[in-house]
Amino acid sequence: MGKKIEEGEGKRIGEPGRKIGEIERKYSSFAMHSATGRSPFSIVYQKVPNHAVDLVKLPRVRGISIAAANLAEQIQEVQAEVKAKLKVTNSRYKQATDVHRKDKAFAVGDMVMVLLKKERYPASTYNKLLPRKYGPYKILKKINNNAYVVDLPTSMSISRTFNVVDIFPYFVSSESLYPADVDDNSSLLHIRQKIVELAQNFILKGE
Repeated sequence: MGKKIEEGEGKRIGEPGRKIGEIERKYSSFAMHSATGRSPFSIVYQKVPNHAVDLVKLPRVRGISIAAANLAEQIQEVQAEVKAKLKVTNSRYKQATDVHRKDKAFAVGDMVMVLLKKERYPASTYNKLLPRKYGPYKILKKINNNAYVVDLPTSMSISRTFNVVDIFPYFVSSESLYPADVDDNSSLLHIRQKIVELAQNFILKGE
């Protein structure tokens, strides 16, 4: 916003930045915020800025000032209105976010995979080539729905407490990686032959 104001001022008066502060003050005084339904000035001072007509001195009259008598009540009404607006706005934001949210819950004894971010590693031990997920590990303790203690090896020197967003369920595959009629030795031999063939083809192409 400041950049746009500066560009606008520079085009009009040829002196960019000279009146930016004044324009920003005017903007914050009159611009209505979408979340609160009011301008920042009206929230703090309970009214919009004075205009030229408002600065005219009025004759004094006897009695109690109505503005002074209702000031406390007016402040409470404005605060209650702003809180209600913010509550409605936050509720709308929450509904939009919850559409893409998936609740995850684990029990003690479940086998899980954990995501290790760069921040969790001890200093000078992180490497980009390290795996991002580790496991499976057992859930040792449930602190609450958002935090769990995982049975990490002590040699990793990493805190065992994880947020639920960094924990993923571990699924054991019941299907074999190889066809049922092929044993492990023959499958390994087949893989080795394929590697040799690829290497020979690469060498021939290089020549």
